[in-house]
Amino acid sequence: MKRFTYISLLAFLLVAQQGLEAQILKRKGMLGIMMQTLNENIVAEQDLQVNSGVLITTVMPNSTFSNLGVKQGDVLTKLNGTAVSTVQDVLAITGQLYEGDKIKAEFYSNNKKESNTAALKGRPIESFENGNVTYSEVVYKDNVLRSILVTPKHKQNAPVIYFLQGYTCGSVETVSNDSPMKKLLSDWVNAGFAVYRLEKPGVGDSKSKKHCSEISFDEELIAFKEGYKDLLKQKSVDTDNIFMFGHSMGGVIAPLLNDMKSPRGILTYGSIGKNWYDYMIDLYTIQPKHFGVSDAQIKEDSKINLQFNDDFLIKKLSGEEMLKNKTYADFFNQGDFENSQYIGRHFAFWQSLVDVDIIKAWAKVKTNVYAMHGEFDIQAIDEKGAQKIADIVNENGGKGDFILIKNADHGFVNFNSMQHNAETLGNGTYMQHARDNYSSMLGAESVKWIQAKVKI
Repeated sequence: MKRFTYISLLAFLLVAQQGLEAQILKRKGMLGIMMQTLNENIVAEQDLQVNSGVLITTVMPNSTFSNLGVKQGDVLTKLNGTAVSTVQDVLAITGQLYEGDKIKAEFYSNNKKESNTAALKGRPIESFENGNVTYSEVVYKDNVLRSILVTPKHKQNAPVIYFLQGYTCGSVETVSNDSPMKKLLSDWVNAGFAVYRLEKPGVGDSKSKKHCSEISFDEELIAFKEGYKDLLKQKSVDTDNIFMFGHSMGGVIAPLLNDMKSPRGILTYGSIGKNWYDYMIDLYTIQPKHFGVSDAQIKEDSKINLQFNDDFLIKKLSGEEMLKNKTYADFFNQGDFENSQYIGRHFAFWQSLVDVDIIKAWAKVKTNVYAMHGEFDIQAIDEKGAQKIADIVNENGGKGDFILIKNADHGFVNFNSMQHNAETLGNGTYMQHARDNYSSMLGAESVKWIQAKVKI
């Protein structure tokens, strides 16, 4: 029996590969889909006649894939003549294409094979009502990464927020004004702050030898360090007033950048105050309760999960080695392991992350820290992580504050309850709900805290 898929680290993948033609980087295009690797459960539930491919779960209107005639529920099997069986296969192919390039898709719709060709459609350039957007590049070995700097229109030399995104390989460009992330960034820009972002290797316009889905945590950290070097050289912002906003995994990255130059402040949201091995145990034993999994089922699953945690993170077994264990082969997604993937990232990412001493990193932070937790954040599990971050900072000479953001979830969205959040994640209505339920409290509280900490 395949494993119950309740583990959630906000792994939403709205695949929109985008950017701006510039000195080095060309503009990529937008697929406009959300997708999921096909597995036995999906095939059985939807009575599909094809058992290998990628299930299309959402198609955006006026996008490349809508022009191809692909609809929600279709199964993509080939792109430009190459078979695709995982999300990573799709990213590998489309990551080499640019706006205007031809893309040919073979797919099954209502179990009928179809094939169409269309030009890869570009994505609109990001814009802010009260901000100027500058697209540029961060260049280092084997990588040219897209950077995006938004500066307020009516304020010179503004304090700047370095937005450090979560663990997924999704883009940080926010074209849609309905996106909760766009609304948060807009709150900051409207308050007179600049905002700096960096796409990960291979994501968005970024041109990289290895895609985000193939790199280790150490390689990802290097990318954010290079971004910090670039930010420190910017002449249009106040580099004595840099604030880092670490969302989710970004809250692990933030203290690791502190040694380069201590920022004026660090804000974390939905992050953890313990080392990764211990957090993974919480994912197996506590988080499932938010999804209604019984204690008995959690106990039964943990017989495999906790041993897997040791083999995967401590012994650092490969996907091939894992699949030699029939229990793992039956319990987890075999296709992911064959490609050395686990919950959306390469084995190397998790196996290097587990060696990072997150607690020690926070103990070195002597600046202002605002540890925020959303009341209904399933991914961060509970407020203890944020409270722990503030405590560690205070115990070691820093200035840590904690705040609970009422009603908010991991993705800056308000819900009525934890159960309400879990239901939208389970029934596919999360994105629709998110458009109209941004957590304005998160924006207001982060603005108020930064304003109080800005160095005059």
